[in-house]
Amino acid sequence: MFRAEGILVRLFSRIMRGRASYLRRFARDVRGVAALEFAMIAPPFFLLLFSMFEVGMTYTADVVLQNAVNETARMIRTGQVQSESLTREQFRDRICERVSVLLSCDERLKVDVRRFSRFSGAGFTNPLDASGEFNNDFRFEPGSPCDVVMVRAFYKWDPLTPGLGEAMMNMGNDGHGNATARLLQANAAIRNEPFQSAGPTC
Repeated sequence: MFRAEGILVRLFSRIMRGRASYLRRFARDVRGVAALEFAMIAPPFFLLLFSMFEVGMTYTADVVLQNAVNETARMIRTGQVQSESLTREQFRDRICERVSVLLSCDERLKVDVRRFSRFSGAGFTNPLDASGEFNNDFRFEPGSPCDVVMVRAFYKWDPLTPGLGEAMMNMGNDGHGNATARLLQANAAIRNEPFQSAGPTC
C-alpha cells in the first residue's frame, strides 16, 4: 500500500514538474507575438483609417458642390442665365459639369433658385419632408436686375464605407426610422447686377 502511494506521489510530482516546465517554455516562447499584436491592433486601426477616409470624402464632396454653386450663382448675378434664357434643367446641367468629378448627375442632385426683393426677406425652406426624403418643392427663379437670389443645391450622398458612415447620415428612411444617406447642401446668396442697359440701378 505504501509502495503504491509512493508511486502515485512520484507520478504526480513528475506531472507537476512537467507542467511547470511547459509553462516556463510557453512564457519564454515569442513565436507568433507579432501576429497576436497585429490581431489586437488591426481592428481599431482600420476603423480609424476608414473613418478618416469617409469623413475626408464627404467633406471633399461638400466643397466640390459649394464651388459649383458659387460659380453658377455668378452666372445668375451677371445676367448670363437670364440672357440665354436657361431653363431649370440647363442650369442644373451647368452645376453637373462642375461636380461630375466626384458626384453623379442623377436624381440625387436637386437645385433650388429663389428670388427676393431684399436680403431681409430671404427665407429658407426645408428640402426634406417628414420622412427624410426630398420634398420636391424646388423652384427656378433667377430674377431680374437688382433682385436678391438664393441659389441652393442639395445632394443625397451615400456613405462609401458601410457601417462607418451611419453616424453622418441625416436623410432618407429605411422603413424603421433610420437615416440612409447624408444631405450635402451648398448655398449662395447674391444680388443681381444691373445687367440690362436700360434697367434699374442697384
